[in-house]
Amino acid sequence: MKTYQILGMKCDGCVKTVTEKLSKVPGVKSVQVDLEKKQATIEGKPLKFLLKGALKGTKFELGEEV
Repeated sequence: MKTYQILGMKCDGCVKTVTEKLSKVPGVKSVQVDLEKKQATIEGKPLKFLLKGALKGTKFELGEEV
């Protein structure tokens, strides 16, 4: 399980979008997004560049692992 900063989140709609996008990445078993902390905790073994790519074209960006 890894936790990453998610840049650009401001509302519950943001959480929904980030959760949907990251959930589709191969290797992801589950995604928990925390709006207050602006973080996503990902269970599974996805490649980081695929996670970044999943958010490309949105107003969100995968930040550093925390």
